[in-house]
Amino acid sequence: MLKVKSWTFIFFLAIAVCSIFFFQSLLVSAKSADTIADIPMPKIEKPLLILTPAIEIFNIASCSTKDIGFSIASAKIPPGGGPMPHVHYFINEWFWTPEGGIELYSSTRQYPNINEAPTQNAAGKTKLHIINMKPQQVVYSPKHYVHGFVNSTTKTLPITFVWLKDKVAPDFPFHDGGMREYFTDSGVRITDLNKLPNVTNASRAAFVNLAPKHGINQSSYFLQYVSTITDKIPPELAKLNNDQDLAKIVKAIKDFNQGDKSVSCS
Repeated sequence: MLKVKSWTFIFFLAIAVCSIFFFQSLLVSAKSADTIADIPMPKIEKPLLILTPAIEIFNIASCSTKDIGFSIASAKIPPGGGPMPHVHYFINEWFWTPEGGIELYSSTRQYPNINEAPTQNAAGKTKLHIINMKPQQVVYSPKHYVHGFVNSTTKTLPITFVWLKDKVAPDFPFHDGGMREYFTDSGVRITDLNKLPNVTNASRAAFVNLAPKHGINQSSYFLQYVSTITDKIPPELAKLNNDQDLAKIVKAIKDFNQGDKSVSCS
């Protein structure tokens, strides 16, 4: 009888443990799929259109208030487009995919020293975790994480980037952490969306070579920073979140669009 009771206890204990892990996995899954209905663009008379060396079609703007500075880009990503793995040191970033479809990848390991890149001969390579973005999903990527993305579908997809200036960033001309200047210096201006310019080898080289000046370590090929890739999303990555600052940014854009002079956007 004692033996039967012991096995019964073990059985229910096992069920309880499995239930805990099951509900934890549900929470992680829900957390990794935070959504937002809209991230508006500032309404600017003459938008700045740029084709980046990563084959991203940008409508990019910079905004600042007395408290925050940021850049935002509403982008179109053709099939195969997207940047190689890189690390930011001057900004914190959000990705928002209205239609989903983008494959975002990120490390859990952080690289806090810009002088020690995630290469085999410096700080060491890292494992990347793939996040298959859902419609209206928003993902937060703080500074120091290796990340990037690719459009692996057969159609052009929209995505919005938000780059918030970090407190350690120097003061760039647009008070945004340097991202607008980086894309302006390395990308190609678009004058006609129906006739996109070509991305030159010089532009691709500038994308890598100018990156450290703007607080970025940018790899020139995919495996330069990458050891392995997995589609398993660990809890510490799924829990990354900064809704408070994103809400401030969205409010600042809405205020600017409604004529608030305390918000400057260009």
